[in-house]
Amino acid sequence: MNFWNKIRGILFGSRAGKEQETNGPSRSSATMRKMMRMLEMTREEEYSCEEVHTLLDQYVEAVVEMEDSAQLMPLVKHHIELCPDCREELEALLRILEAGVV
Repeated sequence: MNFWNKIRGILFGSRAGKEQETNGPSRSSATMRKMMRMLEMTREEEYSCEEVHTLLDQYVEAVVEMEDSAQLMPLVKHHIELCPDCREELEALLRILEAGVV
């Protein structure tokens, strides 16, 4: 899911209204703070989840080989820092490699 779709979901999706109803303003405030932190971290040029997925195997190899993945693929690293779904996929790939499944 791309960053802007996540923001739209938070602001306009059905979940946003339900959070206010069931959890009160503190949950909504926490969501807004999280969204504002994400906005602060955005850059003019960013990758979508789809773009990151096409490069994730190369990024994982760089991480495993202890290369400077941040320098080699800064946009992938930045996206992973912001996107919990892509970060979870990265962590799953790393666990698979550590277990020697591949």
